[in-house]
Amino acid sequence: MQAYFRLSNSILDCGLTPNELKVAVCLYSCVFNNSFSVRIRQQTIADKCGIKKIETVGSIICKLIEKGVIERISRPYKANGQLGTYIYKLKAVAARGFFKVKRYILGKLSGVQLRMYLFVCRAVTKKNTMWNSFNDIARALQIGRNKVISVIKELVGLGFIRKLKVLKKDGSYSDNHYSVADPAVQERINKKESPKQASNLFGTKKIFQHCCYDKPYSVKCQGVSCNFFIFYSGVVP
Repeated sequence: MQAYFRLSNSILDCGLTPNELKVAVCLYSCVFNNSFSVRIRQQTIADKCGIKKIETVGSIICKLIEKGVIERISRPYKANGQLGTYIYKLKAVAARGFFKVKRYILGKLSGVQLRMYLFVCRAVTKKNTMWNSFNDIARALQIGRNKVISVIKELVGLGFIRKLKVLKKDGSYSDNHYSVADPAVQERINKKESPKQASNLFGTKKIFQHCCYDKPYSVKCQGVSCNFFIFYSGVVP
């Protein structure tokens, strides 16, 4: 299965509500090999998008048709004469003017988080960096600046985007450089970067994951090799 699916750059400019955006993303995540005819049950859409009632999905589908995201729908009969699963003909994503989104995103973010995440996916460069100002994002998404800051902080905490330390000319770090991240990968990175806590006779000390209490640890200080126990030293250089 392809890890990514494509969305048009204009998807965030169609005036979609949070639930409408969720359903649109759900439908486009089912596109494979540039076939924009998607067969999916409305109950499946509801489950993936966290929508409680199927009737809500039906009304959202009608809105997506009005807004041009869905071109038409059909529901052919089965061989036994019963109605089959709905088939949605989506508006094709052009060869240019699109951005990629990972398929695992579905159902993991709230409406405003999803909208912000998609904006970041659309805004990142080929080097996976985004530096849009908070004011620019607020204007583009039509939400308050403080809301932009809080939602971005939430996405960073969840591991879906990563804050980059970019040094400015004045020597300070920029506060609005971000990249798209994978939560699973980010979790592994955080585990490697954060030392464990260990308690001993001298109090709580930080040691790295690969160290042991009962084995000596060797270091070289100014050319002299010294063996000592981590239990005694407390800190690994």
